[in-house]
Amino acid sequence: MRLQRVWIVALTFLMSATARAQTPPPAAAAIPAPALASAEKMLAAARAKAMEMGIGVSCAVVDVHGDLVAAARMDGVAFLTITVAQGKARTSAFTGQPSGGLGERGAGFQAIGSAAGQSVLTVQGAVPIVQSGKRVGGIGCSGGSGQQDEDAARAGLTAGQ
Repeated sequence: MRLQRVWIVALTFLMSATARAQTPPPAAAAIPAPALASAEKMLAAARAKAMEMGIGVSCAVVDVHGDLVAAARMDGVAFLTITVAQGKARTSAFTGQPSGGLGERGAGFQAIGSAAGQSVLTVQGAVPIVQSGKRVGGIGCSGGSGQQDEDAARAGLTAGQ
């Protein structure tokens, strides 16, 4: 628990120090979300988009704390993709931004994540989940190109809203 607080403080400091000129992310919701039913809809839509694109993906939905709500790996997809999807989703949940949009700040986030024992990946493929103006989590996919992963995640996000 103490390590999680250190992680949150460090992440908050890093975000505020380097992102002053950017629009701040939505505030985090106080009640854990998204709901499991919503997460399952997101995963189904992300899988459907992947099949439409002719690829296989793993997708993960996490809450605002980065805890796993639901995940799925399509048949035949590499084993590490689920870990990558969750790391991307966690990044979007923490930052309120797409996982690939952190630019030069990405290395700092990854270093903090590593120190806290969390997988935080700042590569394209995840988007934040915002409900009622509050950041509630993130959805990330892995298995295709970064753009394909993000397209699948966005399709999932749209279905879960």
